[in-house]
Amino acid sequence: MHTQVQGSKMKRWAGIFVTLLFMTVFLVPITQAADETAMRTVYHTLKVETMEVGDVQDHIIGVVQQAGLGFFTKGPASGQIATRMNTAHIDTVKGKGTFTNYIVYTFRDGSTLSHKATGTSTPVDGGKTVAFEGTYEVTGGTGKFAGAKGKGTFKGERLGSLQTGGDSYADLTVTQY
Repeated sequence: MHTQVQGSKMKRWAGIFVTLLFMTVFLVPITQAADETAMRTVYHTLKVETMEVGDVQDHIIGVVQQAGLGFFTKGPASGQIATRMNTAHIDTVKGKGTFTNYIVYTFRDGSTLSHKATGTSTPVDGGKTVAFEGTYEVTGGTGKFAGAKGKGTFKGERLGSLQTGGDSYADLTVTQY
């Protein structure tokens, strides 16, 4: 009889162990899952300051200011529209090059979401448009986005010249954690 009691206790502990293992392996990662955010942003070039570098023909560096809207379609801000302000640092040769962009989205309730984007730009269609793509880093936020962090990718296009106030759009997906 003593062995039956010990066997019963062992089965009970084995059941508890298996349950805890199941919860650790399958349920904990679900509760720690990141939120994926998808959005389209549309913006206009407000101001451009450039300088010819002088090392090769058409090599320019510059600072660009842009403003527009972000349309959030997935994630914690799904269905919301935020204003967008950014400053980009560009380095191009004949329109092809790299950029770093610092962006702040401001929502209706006053919350903000900050991103840093880095990428490449390439003239297409004889230079009438510029295709660009790269990676995003969510660097923080305020209000409902306080402490936001994440990474993602984007792809878009600029129609028209930066110097004449080109309009751009980009689609992006960011995983926030």
